[in-house]
This record gives sequence, structure tokens and C-alpha cells, in this order.
Amino acid sequence: MTTDKQHITRRTVLAGLGTVGVAAAGAGLGTTALFNDREGFFGNTLTAGSLDLLLDYKATYDGPDGNVVLGQVPTPEEEQAWEDQFGGEIDFCSDEGQALLINGTEIPVFELNDVKPGDSGEVTVSLHICDNPAWVTMSGSMYDNLENGQTEPELADEGEDVDGVGELADLIEVTMWYDPDCNNVLDDGEVVIFEGSMTDAFAALEAGVGLDGDASTPEFDPVPGASTYCIGFYWELPVEVGNEVQTDSVSFDLVFDAEQSRHNPVVTTAQGTGFAPLVAGSFARARFGGTNTWELAVGPDVGSATKGEYSWTSGTTVPFAYEYDGAGSASFTLDGVTISDSIPAPTGRFAVQGKVDEATVEVENLALNVGGQALGLVGPGTVMADNDDGVGPRDIQHLIVNTSGAQVSGPFTVTGDVTVTLQGDYDTSAEEGVALDLVFE
Repeated sequence: MTTDKQHITRRTVLAGLGTVGVAAAGAGLGTTALFNDREGFFGNTLTAGSLDLLLDYKATYDGPDGNVVLGQVPTPEEEQAWEDQFGGEIDFCSDEGQALLINGTEIPVFELNDVKPGDSGEVTVSLHICDNPAWVTMSGSMYDNLENGQTEPELADEGEDVDGVGELADLIEVTMWYDPDCNNVLDDGEVVIFEGSMTDAFAALEAGVGLDGDASTPEFDPVPGASTYCIGFYWELPVEVGNEVQTDSVSFDLVFDAEQSRHNPVVTTAQGTGFAPLVAGSFARARFGGTNTWELAVGPDVGSATKGEYSWTSGTTVPFAYEYDGAGSASFTLDGVTISDSIPAPTGRFAVQGKVDEATVEVENLALNVGGQALGLVGPGTVMADNDDGVGPRDIQHLIVNTSGAQVSGPFTVTGDVTVTLQGDYDTSAEEGVALDLVFE
């Protein structure tokens, strides 16, 4: 090979072309043209899709005037105008239909000032996702729960108020359900999401409740695109409630969030009270010192687990990580201190569990990574146990993460932040006055 540059003059080119012609003629070819063809895909365009969550609703109140409609979107007049112009049901995914929906506007559906025992109300919210399928989470907060002073009958019933917190939220009963026919009624066979007091309802909603796109199947599905999807929310102040709720008031928000489901695998979660209802095959634990000979443990069970030491600082938030290598070995790290042990292969779900007596333990920013891919958590991502009453058993709260056997058969990692706060009367000699557990099936 030479690096000398070749200088092709016009004469060289002509000579070369002549040679090609001579060779072609010698081969008996009938033309000196070069065969050619061209195919292709032209005019390619990539346009980002969209995900826009829109709402409509109908709210009713069964009070002094019977069961009346408090408000609805679209209004009856708008529904009639659609029928007159287009005929049939409203196409909520058309431009004209979307203009009738709630999109970025904050509106109250209940504004009631004279609720009496026996009164009730209901709102059915219709969610419209006109683009791509999405994971949907329902959340909320009760930002006011006020006593608003005490009337004489109220004072006689409950005694003198000491904290300004009312009793109304504890005594209002709430039911939330999937309402596939969007008729504002809990029909036979429809799936209940929550049933209990308003206080407990908003404790669950504050953490977030993942909504199943098809509650009729055992799988957890995204809400399909180009669909209408309804959730019912019913409240009732039982008729037997007495004077203790006079002048009390509650204020709350309901919020729905949507996130694309494509390229976004998720795992559902659920909070609960008491020990997690699963059979443990292995565990990791971080507990507060006291007279313990260890603070950290990981392994098949407490008796055979590898143990380690850690110095806690009350009120300080520290990171933790649990890592399984997919081959029978697990490690547990708390604030840079790591221990490891061999464990049986996990087979399914796991739980994050807090146990406290005269203290608080709170887990936040929980995250799951499976095989190097982050999986979203649909539902609560926090758990907190709190006990400061000076009497009674310790508080135990758990969060179950509904992983499948396939998801935990290979490498995975669970991470988060934990804060332990001791109360003034915490027993520093307690063997396990505060503990954080990760329990794996």
C-alpha cells in the first residue's frame, strides 16, 4: 500500500471510461450504462404524544330538601346543547367535548354549612384520558378539622375542648368505590376501594391510593387511553351521632394524578396496621440500641442472622438500602454501615414495617429497582408508626409492596430514608422500643 496521492487528470478519466467500454463490449453486453435503483422511506416525522387528564363530576346532597344536585360538569344545559348540535352522547375526547370538562381548574364540589345527623352526600368523578394509557393515583388531604368553639349541649356531651380539633371527621362514614357505569350509586358487584371514617379515609388518601384500570380482573392495570373511568365518593353523618359534632367543620381536597404507563412498569403498594400479613422467608432489621447487643440484622431469621452495630441520633434522617444479588446473598446498609448474609430466595411480596413505643419511626422516599430498572410504586410510598400515649401496646404499621416471584427472583434493591425520633419518656433500656423491619416472603 502507498500513501502517495493519485492525481486524476481529465485524460486519465477518459481513458478509464474507455477501458470500461472496451471490457463491456468484450463481454458481449449490449449497453455501457450502469444499472441502478433507489428505494426509501421519506418524510419521516416524530411527534411527542400527549397525556392530559380531564374530569367531570356530579355531586348530590341528601339533606333538608331531600336528595338534590349540588353541581355537575358538564351542566344539564351543556348536555342538551350538545345533543341539539351533534346528537347522541358527548364525545369527551373531541375538541368540543374537552372544552366542557375540568382541565386545570380547581373547584369545590361540597360547600355545606348546616350538616345534621342523617345527612349524606356523594360525588362521582369521571376521569377522561384521551391520549395514552396511564397509571392513576387518587390522593387527598383534610387540611381543616376544627372544633369552632362549643355550644352548651356540645360541652355537656364531650366535656371541655383542649386541642381545637373537632369530632366530625371521626364520625362521618366514607365509602369510595369503582363505579364502572358512572351512575353515582354503589351497585351490587362493584368493587369498594375504602370504607371507614373520614379521618381514616384521608389518612389513606394522603399516602395515595393507586387506581386499577380494570377492577374486574386480578391484575392491576393502567387506565386505558380514550376512555371514561368513574370513581364514587360517598359520605354520611349517621343519624345516631349526638351533640359532640355541633359547629365542627372539616375541609378537604381530592386530587387525581396520571402518569404514562408505557415504558413505566409499576408495583402496587398498600398500608396497614399491625404486623404485615405475610409469611417471612427472610428479613432485615434496624432497631434502637438500649441494652441490645446489636442494632442491625439481616438473614433468614433473628436467631441465625448476621448482626451489626449502629449509633442512632434521634430526629436525624438517614438512608437505608437492602440489596439481593439474585444468587442467595443479601446485604443491608443503614447510613453507611453494611452487613450481609445468605438467605432463601425471595418468592413474592415484601413489607416495610415500623414498630415503636414512646417514639416515632418514619420511612420516606421508598424506591424499588429490579434488574437495574427502577419500578414505580402505585400507591403509598411511606409508612409511619407513632406512639406517645404513655400507656398501651406499641404502635405497629406496615406497607406491603406487591412484587411478584419473578420480579424478586433476580437482583433487586430497596432503598429509602428512615427517621427515628424518641419521646421524652422513651425507655432507653428497651430491647426493641423502636424497629424498622423489611420482611420478605
